[in-house]
Order: sequence, then structure tokens, then C-alpha cells
Amino acid sequence: MLHVHHWPLILAIICGICMAASSTSFFTASASFSSSIPGKYHQPKRLRATNASQNSSSPSTPSLDKPVFRQNPIKNWFGSAFNRNNSPPAEDQLTTCSCRCGERNDESRIVGGTTTGVSEYPWMARLSYFNRFYCGGTLINDRYVLTAAHCVKGFMWFMIKVTFGEHDRCNDKERPETRFVLRAFSQKFSFSNFDNDIALLRLNDRVPITSFIRPICLPRMDQRNDLFVGVRAVATGWGTLKEDGKPSCLLQEVEVPVLDNDECVGQTNYTQKMITKNMMCSGYPGVGGRDSCQGDSGGPLVRLRPDDKRFEQIGIVSWGNGCARPNYPGVYTRVTKYLDWIVENSRDGCFCDGDY
Repeated sequence: MLHVHHWPLILAIICGICMAASSTSFFTASASFSSSIPGKYHQPKRLRATNASQNSSSPSTPSLDKPVFRQNPIKNWFGSAFNRNNSPPAEDQLTTCSCRCGERNDESRIVGGTTTGVSEYPWMARLSYFNRFYCGGTLINDRYVLTAAHCVKGFMWFMIKVTFGEHDRCNDKERPETRFVLRAFSQKFSFSNFDNDIALLRLNDRVPITSFIRPICLPRMDQRNDLFVGVRAVATGWGTLKEDGKPSCLLQEVEVPVLDNDECVGQTNYTQKMITKNMMCSGYPGVGGRDSCQGDSGGPLVRLRPDDKRFEQIGIVSWGNGCARPNYPGVYTRVTKYLDWIVENSRDGCFCDGDY
């Protein structure tokens, strides 16, 4: 016999099937998915994703055709994507709040370590699907989270939970601020070459801005053409600490230098076709050893502004060939290519004064 508490899930399934069958406005996956298989990543048409249990016996000489997204592999029980590609309600003017973006809580910093201090990066968001962690994100105003498109394409957005103000994701006693996704949309994301790997999540309610939860700054509009070459950027996330490892309970950080795209292609094993103008590489090409990894997808790559000492997001963790391998630096979505799109599609949120 079906109990009453089963009906919401049943209705969600029925509605999802009807919507997928009747609507062409929904953002559907263009690639063959293996996300219903435990331990596998999404598999694009041409660039296959690796299975953690099927890696080559010689990881130091990987094949060029196996870059992987850096999300934590999870079961996607429903397969079809219900991610709308439309925009939020338009506002004539941006709303600003009396808050300061991009300010890190330095007093909690653990010097010389890879584990961050509690609330050190207050803009970090954790994404869970059916209560299982799989991606990161960044709070950009009180209503929107910036993440990677591959973290939402192929998933039912209303089953994505977003938590804020969290450090130890395994601590059940913590009560982080929690929101659900009201709408998810992207900007022409392609599974064929991972281009435009960026998405915005509109939350079901506004997030309170406190000393423990604070938005990241966006690059200023006059920085659209900045390449940030040589900048020592910081990536943060709860991803695995090593290739094929388990996700971390504690929020981690890694500092990696930003590379010129020509350098990324010329001095690594990536090809010209793999690195588009909408991407940026960051890491140590000839050495490896420090990198983002699985579970870090969608999380931020930030840098400290030299003028006002606030952090701004310049990249989104996207993909890579393994983790921290020599000649395979991490690849990130270049945020400056999407500044107009981000602001236009999140203007009903409240930005901090002087955010961009």
C-alpha cells in the first residue's frame, strides 16, 4: 500500500515525465549519459570520462581522450534534464545591499595547511543531489549561486540542495543555511568540448548575509579582457584529496598559478581544440602535484585584488585529465567572458555595494 508521504515523490516523477515529454523549452542533455551507473562520470560524445575503477595501470602516461569533469560521481535516477534555459524576471536596475563582497575571514586561517579555517571562504556553497554531495558553487548575491553547467545539466533542479556557511560537511551537528534551487539555467553549454561550462542557480529564498555567509566579488566590467596570467589563484572545495580518492569532509584550498592559454596548449598535453577562449588553465604543467579534483566541480577559482584586498572569482572548476598529473593542469571556465550574462540573469538578487 502506498503511504501518504510517498505521494510528493510520485507526483514529482509523474510531473517530470509529463514535462519532459511535452516541452521543448527544457534544457535536455545532448550526450549519452552513464550517470545512472555507480562510479561513472557523465560521458560526452567525443571526450570520454574516466571510470575510477577503470583507470590505466600507468597513470603517469594518460591518454589524451580521457578528460573528466570534476564533480563527485552520483546516481542520476531520472536521467532527463529539467534545467530551464530561460532567464529570471527582469529588473530595470540592480539592487544593492550594504555588504562587502569577497572578504575572507583571515582570523580563522590555518597557515601552511591545505585545510581551510572555519568560515574562511564564506562564499562557498555545497551542492547535494538527493542529499548526496557532488559539486560546489559560489554565492554571488543573496539569491544566486554560480556553478558549472555540467553540475546541473541532466539533473532535476528541484532536487538540488544548496548549503552555505559550512566547513565540515560530515558534521551532522552543524546547522548550515540551506536553500533549494528554484531555477537553473546555463549559457549554451556543450558536452562535445565542455565549452561554456557555467550555470546560475536561482534559490527558493534569499540567503542572509552575515560574517559567515558572504558573496564573492565578480571581476569589474573593465576587467573583461584581463587574462590574469601569472596570478596565484586559489581553488576551494570538498573534492577528493587525490585521484580516485574519497571526497573530503573539511573544506580544502589549493593555490595554483594561472597560465596563458598558448602556454597551456604549447607546454602541456592538451590540444588547441580542447582549450577554448572561454577556458583558462591553472596549475604546474611540468610538475603537477597541486590541483582541484573530483567533487570540486562548480567551485570557485579566486584571486586577491591588489587594490582593495578583496577576493574576486575569475574561474569555475570544470575539468581535467586525472588530478594533479604532470602536463595536465586544471581547466576552469573563464568568468570574465560571462560578466554581462551573469549580471543580466541575476539582477533580481541583491548585490553588495560596488561588487562589479
